[in-house]
Amino acid sequence: MSEQPVFWLGGKPGDKHKGRQPPEAERYAATLTEACEACGFDVDEFVAAQGGFGGWLLHLERGRVRYRLFWNGKAGLLSLEEHRERGGWQELRNSATDDTGLPGFVAAVREILQPEHG
Repeated sequence: MSEQPVFWLGGKPGDKHKGRQPPEAERYAATLTEACEACGFDVDEFVAAQGGFGGWLLHLERGRVRYRLFWNGKAGLLSLEEHRERGGWQELRNSATDDTGLPGFVAAVREILQPEHG
């Protein structure tokens, strides 16, 4: 019988003592919530994505309009979207944002949540 490659579902067996680590962005929840509230938005939910890119999402509301603020860690893009009555989301604006940690995200959130000028 010839050798066959082995595929290990769930990763290779061995040292599993580390377990699944919570996403680093989970620590950002309270501070980003405060930044959004300071801009006049109510925060409904904060979600930190699992994975190597560290994405996160905030569900917001202001004046009975629902919004979501999403940081795509892979693309390095912060997006503000508005919920449409018939379903789906419409991007209002986005900003290229480097992952420089929490202070950088707070500044980017404050900037993108400001009303458009002009």
